[in-house]
Amino acid sequence: MDTIWNITDLIVLGAGFYALYAAYVLRTQGKIVKTFLVFKDTDVSSCKDLQGYANLMSPKLMVLGGVMVAYGAVSLFNTYVASITGLYIAFIILFLAVLFWYGYEVSRAMKKYF
Repeated sequence: MDTIWNITDLIVLGAGFYALYAAYVLRTQGKIVKTFLVFKDTDVSSCKDLQGYANLMSPKLMVLGGVMVAYGAVSLFNTYVASITGLYIAFIILFLAVLFWYGYEVSRAMKKYF
C-alpha cells in the first residue's frame, strides 16, 4: 500500500511542476493548456477575453502548482528522510483545500469567459 502512495506523491509533484509550467505559458504566451485551465470538452477558441482569462487564472494556477510541489516534496521527505507527520498532515489539508478552491475558481472563470 505504501508503494501506491509513493507513486501518487510523485504524480502530484510532477503535476505541480506541470501546473507551474502551464501558468507560465498562459502568462507569457497567452496559450491555454487544457489540462488545468478549462474543462475537458471546452473549445479554447471560444474564449471571450483570453488576456482577461490569463490575468485571472495564471496567479491561481501558480498557487495550485506551488502547493502541489510543496505537498509532493513534504510527502516524499516524510516517507524517505524523516518522519514529519504533523507537517505532512497539514500539507494534506492545505493541498485538498487549495484543490477545491481552484476547482471553484475555474468553474467561475469558465462561466465568465466562455
